[in-house]
Parts: sequence; C-alpha cells; structure tokens
Amino acid sequence: MQNRCQHAYFSKKMCILTTLVLLGALGVSGMLIAYRTKTQIRDLFRMNKELQEQNYYMAEFEFKMLGLAYHLDKGHYYTSLSLLNRLHAQLQSREHLIKMPEFTSKEDEFEFYLNLQNPRTGAFMDDSYPLCTYHGPTENVLLHLDALARDIGRPLRLKYPLKYLDEINTPEKLIAFLDEVSTVGWIASKFPQTTFHNARDLLSLASDPVNYHENEVDFVIQNNKLYQFSPEWKQAMLRWFWEHQDSETGLWGPKSKHGKLVKKDLNNTASIIKAFVDKQGNTIHKSFPLRYKRELFDSVLAALSDPVPRDDELDELHEWNLKTPKSIALLTRYIWQDASQEQKEKARELIENFIRIKCEKYYIPQEGAFSYYPGGDHATLDGTQGFFIFKDIGAFSWEKQQELWGAPAENIIDSGVHEISELTQHAIEAIAQAEPINSLRFYRGEPDYTDLFSDVFAVVYPRKTSVLDMMDFVRHIKRWIEITPQTMGNWVSKAEIRSQLASLPIEETPVYEERIPYERVHEVLQQHAELVVIGFDVLQIPRYKIVYISR
Repeated sequence: MQNRCQHAYFSKKMCILTTLVLLGALGVSGMLIAYRTKTQIRDLFRMNKELQEQNYYMAEFEFKMLGLAYHLDKGHYYTSLSLLNRLHAQLQSREHLIKMPEFTSKEDEFEFYLNLQNPRTGAFMDDSYPLCTYHGPTENVLLHLDALARDIGRPLRLKYPLKYLDEINTPEKLIAFLDEVSTVGWIASKFPQTTFHNARDLLSLASDPVNYHENEVDFVIQNNKLYQFSPEWKQAMLRWFWEHQDSETGLWGPKSKHGKLVKKDLNNTASIIKAFVDKQGNTIHKSFPLRYKRELFDSVLAALSDPVPRDDELDELHEWNLKTPKSIALLTRYIWQDASQEQKEKARELIENFIRIKCEKYYIPQEGAFSYYPGGDHATLDGTQGFFIFKDIGAFSWEKQQELWGAPAENIIDSGVHEISELTQHAIEAIAQAEPINSLRFYRGEPDYTDLFSDVFAVVYPRKTSVLDMMDFVRHIKRWIEITPQTMGNWVSKAEIRSQLASLPIEETPVYEERIPYERVHEVLQQHAELVVIGFDVLQIPRYKIVYISR
C-alpha cells in the first residue's frame, strides 16, 4: 500500500515537473519566436524604405503588414508566421518583386498598372492575404489609373470586375465585416496599425458628389461606375462609424470584444472625420453631426506631445510619420473653430516642433524633396507627400493663414519707413536678426497681403536653417517630381503629387543663403524707388516688415 502511494506520489510529482518543463520550453520557444518576429518586422520596414528608394513597386506593403496582424490576432499563428517569413525572404532576395520600368509614355504606364489587377478577386492585391486587406491598395492604384486616364483622354475600364466587393455588398454583410475587423485583441493592439484601418478604407464608398467635394473625398469607384452600392448600404456605413466614435476621447479606433477602445488611432480618425464635417467644420449629414469635439482636440494634442520614436524604430516611425501630419490637418481643417485659445496656442507650438523635425530629419537637400524615413539616402513619393502639411497650416493661402493665426496686421511688427541711398548691413540688421525670423522676402514695392508670393525678387536666409521658405521649397520639389522615376509609393502616386503642385502657382525666385544680394537690391531700389522686406517664421507667417525708399 505504501509503495503504491509512493509510486502515485512520485508519478504525480513527475507529471507536474514534466508539465513545468514543457511549459518552460514552450515559454522559451514563445519568447524566441516573439523576438524573431519583432526583429523581422523591423527588418521589413527597413527593406521597405530601401526598396522604395530603389524604385520597386511597394504599394501592397503596408496592407500585407495589416494582413499579418489580422491572422495573428485571430489566432492563425502558423498562417501569420508563414506569410511573415515568406514576405521577409521575398524582400530580402528581391525575388518576384516588380522593379518599376522607365515608361516611354503615359499610355505605357496606364497599361502597366492595369495589368496588376488580380483576375480572381478584381483587387490590386496579392490574394494570399485576407480579404480585409484588398480595398486599400486597390483604391490607391485606381486613383493613379484615373489620373492617367484623364491625362491620356480615355475612360477608366478595368480588365476584371471588383469581385471582392461582392463580399460586403449588402448592409448585413458590411456590418459583419466592419465589426470583425474593428474588434481586436491584445496582440493586435500592440502593432503600430491594426485591421481597423481596413474598416476605414471602405468609408469613401459611402460618399457621393451631392454631399462631398471631389477634392476632399475619393470618388474613383463611383465616378467610373466600377461598382454600385445602394443608398441603404451607404446609410448603414455612416451610421456604423457615427455610433463607434469614442465618447471619452472623441477618437475612432479598434475596440475590444467588450466595446472598449484599445488604441488611440489618430491616423484613421483623421480620415474618418471628413465623412461628417467639411473643411470649414460644417456638418455634412444632419442625422450624423460630429460629436465630442473638445475631447477630440485634447486627444490630438496629447498624441502630438508624445515622444518621437527613435530613428531605428522604423515600424513605429512609419506610423508616426503618417499619423502626425494627418492629426495636424484634422485640427486645422475640421475642429479649429471649436477650440479654446489655450488649445490653439498649444497646437501652434506642437505644429512648429513637427515642422522643424520634418525638415531637419526627412528633407534631402541634394534632391530637393523628402524621404519617408529619417536619414534616407533618397527622396520618395510617400515622403514628399508629407510636404503638403504646409497647405493645412495656411502657408499657401492668405484666407487659411488668417483663419488659423490671425490677419497680417495682428502678427507683423512694422519697423517703419527708412529713407536710404543704398541698403547696408546695418540697415537690414534689425529685421534679419529678429528671433522668429526664418526667411526674408524682398518685394518691389508694397505687396498684396492676400498674395505674398507675387512681386518677390529675392528670398534670403539671414542664418542657416533647415526649414526653407515656401517659394524655395516649391521650386525644388517641382524639379524633383519631374525627374524622379518613381510613379507609385506605398499609397501615393507621382500623378497625385504633380497635381497638387500644379495648384501652387509660385514663380521661381533667386534664393540667397546667409547673404543679402546688395547689388540686386540697390538696382531694384533705383528702378522702383521703394522696396519692402518681410520676414517670415518657420510656419510661413509674416512677422516683421520694413520699408525702404530711395533717397
């Protein structure tokens, strides 16, 4: 009896020890897999950076990463790790990657992108990834095709129907899809981006030309009659998003199965908000007014105050560089008029800080455009798209600048009228050395304050700066966009950037670094008897003015 008891005791003890050993082994294996996975993900973002600079087609990259997160969060660990290993090997070896050709015409470029469509799904996406990843890259490529089609004067007709949309083409299917991809677990919430992005991607399909402006929302599928959705479907989409705004933060984002917000998703919030208010902050649908505006403003300020990821954290930087300018645009486009003066002053400080970081770490002076990651060797389309944050802070529009920062009369310190026979260093020193001044523009006479880009004959940097004057920035970027062989980034196309630049009719003007062209100034002064110098800060706000008249 005692032997049997001892045997049972030792058997039980051995069983416990064996279990502990197995659990320990699994724990160690799990930690090793987790470490390897994290390393691979960082590596993927590094290779994405390099491959974009080398002009490989990378429009699916971000959405493949979301596909990995989807499988991992749903417990499909083998599938997720298999796709991760395959993607890592592919980017490392370059096998089966598409090196962008040098197109001889826009017709050739159009046919190239048209042939990327998947015949089975109709999507412009690798169908070994989940359905939820299809729409984002598809819409991005369609926007580029649409721009090319307009340039060459032909309709946009696809080779295959957008069959993947059949899976969500009723209100019931749509709601089930939105609920699935917006509900995430603890693992997915730790990714820089979650599958909630895939829910937001669909929102443009609920827009129409009656309620939305074409410059604010993508109508590429609707305008080209590539797929039709019912009014009931669109209402279901809008109602779902309206009901899923978080009341405590004002944000949209992924939620737990219990309905709690698990990630403060500024990136997608900045895209969703335009379904409910226009760029003047006006309500678009009376049934769905924007709520929780003050909470939303505070949430954005808190996010903008977060530390910037380290330069080697490319996965975190990828998300930071996407969400930060979108967050700033969210404030200045949609909810500025509802903010307190204190909130506005804090926003201005944070915006200025971002502009300095953007120009110091991402601008490539030798190329005249921006990289998407800090320390890049070459500029990219995705990086250069970030330049247009200046549009959202009023750098190109007198009306927008006045709305955000006040009229010139409120901001400019007038240094008076000075009668001189020639301009000397002493005469210009007062404005050149003023603390907020970043650049000087020299005008032939009194400028039109509604258009401070006209009648400029010189742009001068009184001291070394990484933030260029807008007249200088635009000329460099216009040159770069014409010579770069890149045609498509992770999400933006060359055609789209070119179109945005075309809306900035800024003439080229001579630029002088850390010196004043005294001979040219004297020449203009003799010809016009008057010249005006205005000093601008890094936000391109006019801050100082001085007038010189010929003696």
